[in-house]
Amino acid sequence: MRNTAKRATRSAVLGLPIVMVACSGYQAPTFEAVGVREIERSDEQAVLAFRVEATNPNRDPMELGPATYTLSIDGNDVFTGVRSPQSTLHTFSSHAFELPAVIPSGIASSTGEITYRIRGSVIYKNPGALADVLFDAEVIVPEAALNLTGTIDLGG
Repeated sequence: MRNTAKRATRSAVLGLPIVMVACSGYQAPTFEAVGVREIERSDEQAVLAFRVEATNPNRDPMELGPATYTLSIDGNDVFTGVRSPQSTLHTFSSHAFELPAVIPSGIASSTGEITYRIRGSVIYKNPGALADVLFDAEVIVPEAALNLTGTIDLGG
């Protein structure tokens, strides 16, 4: 019984580098802010959609999972959310998705340009059967950084 446990432990320790090499051949997706649009406005708040372009630098398609993010306007955190792009990035290609955010009326009623920053992460799934197993077992759940900046024109 003791030898079986030792062999299992040894196999796990020796197999870890193989697993890491098998999953490290892929690059994380990259993200770029490409626009903002107003969805809705009331006296209390405005709902904005931040358009993000995700790019897959790999030769195989890659699934995007949930994005967890915080929106800061002029240096102040105003919204935190989770949104799933529910998309697959095809080989060496880009795909746009939106991250919604609610901003308070004090900011929404401003005029002119204001700066924003969205920071957080997006879970993604590496291609391949081994990556699927490790992802589903929550052994390796890769995340790509989300760090977007831009301006919002609130008119004048």
